[in-house]
Amino acid sequence: MMKKTLILALFLLLGIKNFAQAPHLFEHDYPVITEENPQIRALMDSVSVDSIKAYIEHLSSYHTRRYDSRFIYDVQDWLYEHYNTLPVDTVIKHDFQLENLSITETGDNILAVKWGTKTPEEFVICGAHYDSYAWDGYDPDTIRSPGADDNASGVAGILETARLLSNYTFDRSIIFANWCAEECGLLGSAAYAADCAAQNMDIVGYFNLDMTGYLEEGSDIHVHLMYTTQDSTIADYVYNFSHVYFPEMPIRQAWLAWGDSDYSSFNRNGYPAVHPFEDVHASSPFIHSRNDILGLSVNNLEQSKRFTELNLGLVATLAGINNDGIEENETINVVMYPNPAKESVNILAEDGLQYISVYNALGQQIETKKLNGENKFVLYTNNYFSGIYIINIVTDKGVSVKRLVIR
Repeated sequence: MMKKTLILALFLLLGIKNFAQAPHLFEHDYPVITEENPQIRALMDSVSVDSIKAYIEHLSSYHTRRYDSRFIYDVQDWLYEHYNTLPVDTVIKHDFQLENLSITETGDNILAVKWGTKTPEEFVICGAHYDSYAWDGYDPDTIRSPGADDNASGVAGILETARLLSNYTFDRSIIFANWCAEECGLLGSAAYAADCAAQNMDIVGYFNLDMTGYLEEGSDIHVHLMYTTQDSTIADYVYNFSHVYFPEMPIRQAWLAWGDSDYSSFNRNGYPAVHPFEDVHASSPFIHSRNDILGLSVNNLEQSKRFTELNLGLVATLAGINNDGIEENETINVVMYPNPAKESVNILAEDGLQYISVYNALGQQIETKKLNGENKFVLYTNNYFSGIYIINIVTDKGVSVKRLVIR
């Protein structure tokens, strides 16, 4: 969580009235939940406290995760490699430039994409920043900044959501994201959200996790939800979902008096975004110090589990989870070769091709073809840049999503 000095906090609070959220680039309806979906409930019940704890322990073990330290690249690489062990479709290092700071480089944003099978051009994103910060001197490589609650707890929730949801298919595409350089001004998420807006990406909703593990002694688990008035529709979806699946858990809107988080990067670029948070009036007093550790600052793993369950359920429902896991959807017989390709790629289907759409790694549709049920199509790729593309193939029998590498 990006913490400000008192003067800067007052400046920001006074400036909120003059800072208008960008109008939504797209408008969507959100599900109305009247009863639990057994499949969603089963996935939420699969969230593991032991898994969340292990993620927090690992992330807190780095000497620091400060954006300008040498350790930040180790964290970046670990996240990238970890996502590549999951059945996601592609993992991206999103590079961005620092502005108005004394250094010019930091770790990349790490994005893991699960492509949708029906409307892959529509995205549901959940994210958490992975950098940490401590007010403890000036040398970024010697300052101890474990950042357990701020924000290993949020990253753990996104990693656990990805671990479980990556085994399923969805109508919409899902991006599991970890941002860098949040603590110096939301820079990583701001750069990515601006890129998305520039490409006219259709983001149906962004869900943020930042500080989920501290609960004041004597308090029951509850959620403070941050969002702007313009995002009240997606907030209503969160309230509705929470009241059905967690009827005993209080949830209400609240505001921080001293900072901001990555959800603001999205609503400032025209995307609906919300941020569930631990108690804004009694959040961890240990953040931004060497005492932001598991057991002291993250003192309630059950609360972190609850926030993760909420995030998972919201994402899976909005993305449109399919009834079958990955394995059952492989009955659609589509062959694509050569892969990697250079000049062209052949696409063959037993059941007749109807549409083929091509998306780049950031989700932008670059080509679409309407076909007439033939069994073979040649996609010419000589004008494509080198990189990873997603091919959404609609056949008479169903939809198949393929990953194509262009060299």
